[in-house]
Amino acid sequence: MSTHLELRSTYLYSDGLGSITTQKNNIYSKPTSTSLSQESEIPFKNKFAVATYISKVIHQGLGMELDAMTSAYSSKKLASQINSSLDNSNKLSLNQIAEDLVGFDLNENTSFDSSVRTKLCIKPGAHKGHAILHIPSFVPENDLEVPEGATNFKISASLISLSDFQRKSEIFEMISPSTDSKFGHYQTPMLPILKISTQPMTSQLRLMECGLISYNTATVLVLAVKFYQYKDKRFIPMVDQAVISIRRVF
Repeated sequence: MSTHLELRSTYLYSDGLGSITTQKNNIYSKPTSTSLSQESEIPFKNKFAVATYISKVIHQGLGMELDAMTSAYSSKKLASQINSSLDNSNKLSLNQIAEDLVGFDLNENTSFDSSVRTKLCIKPGAHKGHAILHIPSFVPENDLEVPEGATNFKISASLISLSDFQRKSEIFEMISPSTDSKFGHYQTPMLPILKISTQPMTSQLRLMECGLISYNTATVLVLAVKFYQYKDKRFIPMVDQAVISIRRVF
């Protein structure tokens, strides 16, 4: 069995036992509204408006299924964190506040650092906008904080790009709008929660529909562990139990 799994931007796994219960067939499709593209063309009045937009891009970049597993006020709390961390300089970039964002849990019901006891290795790729994720062999029952009733899980990774912003007079504008809000995704197959070691897995993530990335763009990598209960021939997502965290800012 190959240990190299390629990135798929529209991935839905099913096996002979059943399929995942989701509201949409494509769990990684972009939002149907054009709100992001419209907002990116509007000048941002202040630092908080920039932070609010960045938080919205990160959440929508997770895909519909995973975004539904974040906390109710996660987007507002992340925006507040970004706003308080950014200084009042003329250029705003997530690269300036990477240390303040890494470890931020998007589902406050769970903690990534407490729930995941195996080290998931993340490295920047050869080019900006690429990342390498390595998941070593581990024992799910021992190395994950498994919620009661869970029978299966997936590990998911989302790579999201965000333009830097430049102050112009009384407003902020994007420096690299063409590379803003691009997404790349990877997730493992459905895995059982057992006292048996998993196979190691390695994947390259890259931003889809995106050319060369400007140095005036930051990329955020979010990792998640999604738990499911197999019942009535279906995998039922345990929405409130997902572990979702920002792990790297490149």
